[in-house]
Amino acid sequence: MFLTLLKNKLNEQDNIYKTVKAGDTSLVQFKPYNDEIYGIQDENYINRQRLSYYILYNHYFDESIIIQLFKEEITHRKNNSFQGIGNVLNVLTSIINQNDLSEKYTDLLDEAKNANFDCYCGYDKSIVIDNHFNKLSLIDCIYLSWDLDYKDVMDQLVDLWKDTIKEWTESERNKLIQFNSFLGKENEELYLEQLEHDLKEGKTNSIIRSYNKLIRYYLDSNQIQKAHSSFMSLLENSNYHEIIRIRLFGDVLEECFEIICKYENTALQLWKWAKPYIQNRNNMYGNLYIKGIEAAKAVNDPYAKELENKYNEFKENIGIKYNLKKPVK
Repeated sequence: MFLTLLKNKLNEQDNIYKTVKAGDTSLVQFKPYNDEIYGIQDENYINRQRLSYYILYNHYFDESIIIQLFKEEITHRKNNSFQGIGNVLNVLTSIINQNDLSEKYTDLLDEAKNANFDCYCGYDKSIVIDNHFNKLSLIDCIYLSWDLDYKDVMDQLVDLWKDTIKEWTESERNKLIQFNSFLGKENEELYLEQLEHDLKEGKTNSIIRSYNKLIRYYLDSNQIQKAHSSFMSLLENSNYHEIIRIRLFGDVLEECFEIICKYENTALQLWKWAKPYIQNRNNMYGNLYIKGIEAAKAVNDPYAKELENKYNEFKENIGIKYNLKKPVK
């Protein structure tokens, strides 16, 4: 059943395949646009990706179409602000290799290898991907539908997968949280379940990690009161002093500073708790400096200036120039 769901969706590419075969390549050509966050991207990337997988799993081979798609993807990789390799290059390369055309297109494969730094380091010109669709597992289909942005099919596949889980472990919960996040679904219950489990187990690191994930969820969804309540619960119900010297506690401080900046009611109280820890910390890093500075400013503490000076020294030491006004995510 799960294979049929995805196969039917993938076969919707049949019309695009016929359109390209007829000579209309407008839906697969490199079409750049500028994203405010990610810079130069390609509007037709997802079309090439879906069509490439459609060709791979249906064992269709039209040399001219394959090579045209490949050339468009090389152009994309040369211009993409984040560089990357992407799955399209790998899938098309596999089709070329499976049809014994690698020697014919040596120069083109070399061009792909040198399209950007990521390709130079990670692109494999000899890659071969199994093109037998029926060998895909349910979890394979979920990730493939995610990759192809088939949310409707992915939603159904995730429901099927949930029915196969006999015992929910942290690993399985984390998978479902990822799936739900992509599908735009709520994850609060899952975070709370994991926290409850870790509190019963009593392992400090696991408890703190679960609290961190829950608080981060509340902060990212702008549920500041719940973030504050969960943070206070962390302080009351965990032996956080055990992890003060490691990065995990840095995450705790970051969350505290964000709550300070967003929840005026308890800002000063939280700052009085957090300030000694940041003053005595000898393993500071960029985001912790930035959020600490913003928190100090939020409560009008002159220590913000001293922290800015330390941050500037930190940047000089590691050779990074950073604009303090840049928003932190």
